[in-house]
Amino acid sequence: QVSGVIFSRIPDSGSPYFIINYEESGSTDRVTRGLVNNSIKIFRKTNLALLPLHWSLLLKSVTEIERVVNSTSLDIEFGITKSKKIIIFQVRPITSIDLKPILDSEIIKIIKQCKNDFRLNQNRHSLINDHGFFSDMTDWNPSEIIGNNPNLLDYSIYDYLIMNDAWCLGRKKLNYQNVSNKNLMIKFGNKPYVDVRCSFNSLIPKNIPQHLKKKLLHFYYKKLETNQHLHDKVEFEILFSCYEPFIENRLIELKSYNFSDAEIEELKNHLLEFTNKIINNFDDFSKECSDSIKIMKKNRLKILSNLSQNERKYKDLLTSSRLLLEDCKKFGTVPFSMMARLAFISSAILKSLIKNKQISNRSAEIFMNSIDSPLSRFQNDQIKFRNNQLSKKQFLNKYGHLRPGTYDINAIRYDQNPLLISDIKINSKTARNKHIKFNSEKKLGNSGLDFSKINFEDFVKKSLSQREELKFEFTKNLSDALELISEAGEKLNFSRDEISNLDITFILSSYKKYPRDSLRKKWKKAILKQKNKKLVFNNIVLPPIIASQNDFDVITYPFTKPNFVTKKKISGEIISIKKIIDVSDMSKKIVLLENADPGYDWIFSYNLAGLITKYGGVASHMAIRCAELNLPAAIGCGEIFYEKLQHSSRILLDCENSQISILEHTESDRFIEEKQILKSLGYIK
Repeated sequence: QVSGVIFSRIPDSGSPYFIINYEESGSTDRVTRGLVNNSIKIFRKTNLALLPLHWSLLLKSVTEIERVVNSTSLDIEFGITKSKKIIIFQVRPITSIDLKPILDSEIIKIIKQCKNDFRLNQNRHSLINDHGFFSDMTDWNPSEIIGNNPNLLDYSIYDYLIMNDAWCLGRKKLNYQNVSNKNLMIKFGNKPYVDVRCSFNSLIPKNIPQHLKKKLLHFYYKKLETNQHLHDKVEFEILFSCYEPFIENRLIELKSYNFSDAEIEELKNHLLEFTNKIINNFDDFSKECSDSIKIMKKNRLKILSNLSQNERKYKDLLTSSRLLLEDCKKFGTVPFSMMARLAFISSAILKSLIKNKQISNRSAEIFMNSIDSPLSRFQNDQIKFRNNQLSKKQFLNKYGHLRPGTYDINAIRYDQNPLLISDIKINSKTARNKHIKFNSEKKLGNSGLDFSKINFEDFVKKSLSQREELKFEFTKNLSDALELISEAGEKLNFSRDEISNLDITFILSSYKKYPRDSLRKKWKKAILKQKNKKLVFNNIVLPPIIASQNDFDVITYPFTKPNFVTKKKISGEIISIKKIIDVSDMSKKIVLLENADPGYDWIFSYNLAGLITKYGGVASHMAIRCAELNLPAAIGCGEIFYEKLQHSSRILLDCENSQISILEHTESDRFIEEKQILKSLGYIK
């Protein structure tokens, strides 16, 4: 009935988790070759009563085998019959485990603390809610911005600038419901999550009556609970945060959740009223954002100018960084939060028109290509730079503050390491048309949306462009602040990596309190403590979604992500191998392979740079081989991304941050290019 492979510990780290890679048929050969990617991770100390019977019986069998062979580091091929009888086909030792694994007792403490934190957070809200629900990719998706296991400085700055309260202050200005508990992000272990209750409550328009708010939230929670794979798509697939044309096609789903026809019509009218008010006031919102950018620029130049006129002592440097971060929040991330929401509303209307065939995909692509923003200017300037139409100095004067990792002090800025820009390859775009029109008056004529004060095309263009303008400008403040903190750290004999282990609030509250020597001792102690904690955190497995305490014991995944092997980060040419006769020289190249099949072992005779497979799990043959050879790999990237990789010629394989980035591709793909630009600008990891 079920067959698969189970590891009794995680390869490499030796962390105390069972990893089960399985399929529900009879062929263990398919699992061994990595053709199946159903995967579950179970903490070794989990109460077996919490598990489905077949997994409970399997783990009893495994622990029995562990006693027989006197080892807890095993790779076991198994089958389970319809009568729940466990069949063991073969047992092998895991050969790639670190010789000095973190003590299981330390991990047990952290998981116990995570469960306690979850219980405490169940009732911390005065919000309308069913129960605690936490996601790593909902709303402001911290996993994409700062990663699954961020340094403390990254996390604390992201929290200070956005997730503490700036995220909702912008929404409040647009008349979304105010939330009393404003902190959107919470950390379990060292992994950042979004509190879904905060997010959902904050995205309900204020004008919606209380009885509808309660029913809406109940619908949101239930739909996410039963469709957890939508946790990174809630605003398009679950929420009703604004009005859009043809919204009745989506609202009809509410009938299955005890909404009457009258209530659905009432909700529709409130959403229309709310959205029209935003559209009619857009010019005021836009002016506020423009004014904020001007103030932030002026203040930044003044702060940096004042600093350059003194001796740049560590206290002066840290004072200046504090001022830059304060401005970054007040004039940067708060208005950015507002404009990001306006950009979402304009995008939602446009997507609805496309989905309902009022606007063609091609017209929308041409229109989006016509929008002028820092992203498009960066792209165009890079093409000019590559064609020697723009000097390196001119290019870096514009973009030198950027770093591949906006919040990461260890990520070197472009102006400090110009070689970074050589890793980004952007294809030329078609010429920009500044006068694209959709004939939107006709398209939106019966929708009820009021575009009398600003036409629809301008609403979309200005909201998207200004969102990017704000992001581009506030990252200048942030980037300069990080450099000043690094410079202050050097004066106190701390490296960037050491500083990355400090909390920004601690940094900016301690430097005035203590004389130099005492401050160094305080920082050194805090750094050592955090480094020790991170060693343990590195060995904890946490799920993308947490809805109950049991999710800390039994980790499942809505959709399988690649299984990354090693912590290496490499970039290079990618070559797709389908048949042996297709092979040219694979040395120092990243090989793209469909199956994690033992029959492809011959590829390891080449000096490969890395390996990516379409199928395969952590227990597949190729995953084990790569772990043994310390070869960076992404095993099981899935069909959709595999197809994209087939049209690429050069990629970045970042196993440390669980990322694959396409640097250059053989065929134009707008979405890959847009994401690569975002990564190159440092907006996402």
